[in-house]
Amino acid sequence: MKQKDILFLLASTVIVVLLWIIFSVYHNLAVNTISTSTTMQIIPINPDFDTKTIENLKKREKILPIYEIKNTAGSESATTAVPETTRPIIRTDILP
Repeated sequence: MKQKDILFLLASTVIVVLLWIIFSVYHNLAVNTISTSTTMQIIPINPDFDTKTIENLKKREKILPIYEIKNTAGSESATTAVPETTRPIIRTDILP
């Protein structure tokens, strides 16, 4: 190939790449996926945290609740403790 042909291909490639970048930037600016109402609702988070409150939360004593159910079947009024890991409630009225 001649030197002029290589220079023409190189210049054409540079022009195409530059136009591609320009149109991509324009497309991203023109097509906004966030509505104006959502844009108004977006508020930046204040980066200043109350460190005193965070330290107080770290010092808080952890209390594990004990749930009790009264046993109504039988003459005794005994209570039974429910374990912390209970089975999930499965609603049968919404199943097909």
